[in-house]
Amino acid sequence: MPPTVRRFASARLLAVIVACAAGCGDPESYSRNDAASAGGSAGAGGSAGATGAAGVGSVGTAGSGVAGDAGATGAAGLVGGGTGGSVGGTAGSAGVAGTAGVTGAGGSIGGAGASGGAGRAGTAGASGTAGASGTAGVSGTAGATGTAGASGSAGASGAGGTGGAKVVTGACAGKVHVASAVIDTFEDGALTNWYEYKDSTANATLNPLAIVSPGAASTNKALRLSGSAFTGFGAGAGDMILCTDASAFQGITFWAKGTSGTSNDIALQVAIPATQATADGGDCASACFDHPSKKVALTTAWQQYHVLFSDLAQAGFGAPAKYAGIIMALNWVSIEGPNLDFQIDEISYY
Repeated sequence: MPPTVRRFASARLLAVIVACAAGCGDPESYSRNDAASAGGSAGAGGSAGATGAAGVGSVGTAGSGVAGDAGATGAAGLVGGGTGGSVGGTAGSAGVAGTAGVTGAGGSIGGAGASGGAGRAGTAGASGTAGASGTAGVSGTAGATGTAGASGSAGASGAGGTGGAKVVTGACAGKVHVASAVIDTFEDGALTNWYEYKDSTANATLNPLAIVSPGAASTNKALRLSGSAFTGFGAGAGDMILCTDASAFQGITFWAKGTSGTSNDIALQVAIPATQATADGGDCASACFDHPSKKVALTTAWQQYHVLFSDLAQAGFGAPAKYAGIIMALNWVSIEGPNLDFQIDEISYY
């Protein structure tokens, strides 16, 4: 087949394929029938291709048939998304094949841009673990109320468990300290804060305080006071414990013994701010030293004694005053002469 006829047949076949995309039978058989009809009458011009949806190709003009071959209808331009043009008419006999008109390239419609995929939702952050609850604090134990002091005065309420220092005025204002249970045992051999004193007898002899052995209740040491030729009350031994709050206790206990041939009557005096002279750290300006006291009769053997604060009483020569929990000094004093010799040991509050 000459090149012109092959080009014509190919263009015709292409149009048929486009027109029969939905199903027209075998395209090869159609091509064979077309070749057998060469030399017939000139074919009518093919109908123009259908307009594409967006830009239709131009339809070629059918040429006059020469030598009986039908002029092939120009192939419809491919339309983006459009339907192909109608198949050309029956070829005329012996017509010279006209040059197929070149179909203008159909403008393709731009495909719609694909919608962007929805963004994947971010994974929810893991919830933090709840913090552990703190352990509840232990409630503090209520402080014990102080024991009632002598003379019926209620003990001070304990601050945090023990009796607190009393709030006082006068010489002990701001100086009060709470007493510890043990006052002195003399086992260390020291006489810190201890003193001796006597009456005004001119020729009396008062020996200095001494640490002697053995002590009371199987202990090693004790305190001794001795003297002679007194015409008044005699002499005494004292422990200066200025502004001590003993209101948590009921009284004082001690061990003591006297000596044969001497006066063994003594008194435990509790010096308080109201009876202690100002020169000795108290509040008393006149008729001083009438301290609340309790008489004790000693024997020649060691014996333990207990003196309640509530049993203390003044001799009566000074201004009336009562023990109210604050102690300035503790005195063990003889009541009469002429001679004295006694020992004391293991002194404590109770």
